[in-house]
Amino acid sequence: MYSVKKLILSLLFLFPSHLFAYPPQSELFGLSESMTHIWVTFKDGVTGTGSGIVVKKNHVATNCHVLADSRGVNAVKYFKTYVPIAIYADWENDLCILKFDDLPLPPVNLGKSDNLNYEDKVFALTFPNDNPIPLPSYGHVKALYPFNGGNIIRTSASFTLGSSGGGLFDLDFNLIGITTFKSPGRRFGNFYCIPVEWVERLLQEEPQIDLVSKGRPFWSLPDEEKPFFMQIIMPMEKKKWQKMLDIAKRWTQADEDSADAWYYLGYAKAKMGSLDYAKLFLNQAYKLNDRHLESLVELYDISVTQSDINESQRILELIKVINPDRANYIVKKS
Repeated sequence: MYSVKKLILSLLFLFPSHLFAYPPQSELFGLSESMTHIWVTFKDGVTGTGSGIVVKKNHVATNCHVLADSRGVNAVKYFKTYVPIAIYADWENDLCILKFDDLPLPPVNLGKSDNLNYEDKVFALTFPNDNPIPLPSYGHVKALYPFNGGNIIRTSASFTLGSSGGGLFDLDFNLIGITTFKSPGRRFGNFYCIPVEWVERLLQEEPQIDLVSKGRPFWSLPDEEKPFFMQIIMPMEKKKWQKMLDIAKRWTQADEDSADAWYYLGYAKAKMGSLDYAKLFLNQAYKLNDRHLESLVELYDISVTQSDINESQRILELIKVINPDRANYIVKKS
């Protein structure tokens, strides 16, 4: 173990610090022109807020859970209130689009979640905690989960109360997702965005005027009805490794090409002390997706535990290629 630590200290000089090349807030001003507050009123007089983004002339996308079962909804920009005339609603996928008569706000450019890769740099732009102006949050694409004709995006770009319905953007300012929900728990930052492809699909449907919810969003279903990528989180959070292992096994059986499924299987095995099986499953995850950073990080930790200096160095070099900042962090932490 001592020799591994010496190696790590020597590698400090091999990894210069890489600062995120994210756009400064001054360059986000034009993009913020396409963002709007969503204000809702419920039957008991309680009010609520969320975020919205102009996706087409006179059309604002947000999350359905922001306005579900409300008595009224408005878009607010620069203290001016705009009342929608109709709504496009996909309640199960938690996407609603408000239609207006004359909304003087420019639409954003729509990108493609299919063009994303793991560890791509992204940023969210939302109205957190009822902030009067949209604020950015920076991070990476951590996972892409194929679901209902698009990719659910898990990102490290964090968001909080009031951010539902905001935008997730690539560094070319293209909208790639709608900030939607965070998994419960504190140990792991799991922030999820629904894909922009659902926006384009929903705009092909007929609008309505009813705000009554017609179904629960997929992320709020009972645990056994949620997709695997959501079922796995709470056992991981609560360190219930056997339950996590069982879910990961079912996931790999349902989708043997999912790198994430193999990663979670390997992670659970590692925590249960079965390091040889863990390495087998984690290497399978990396084989399926050579941008799967978390698999490499776990393999690196195992190599350190086993005092395998050559393997530690090899894996650290692979991590550096994908995310130099993470490699630098690992070295400094060690």
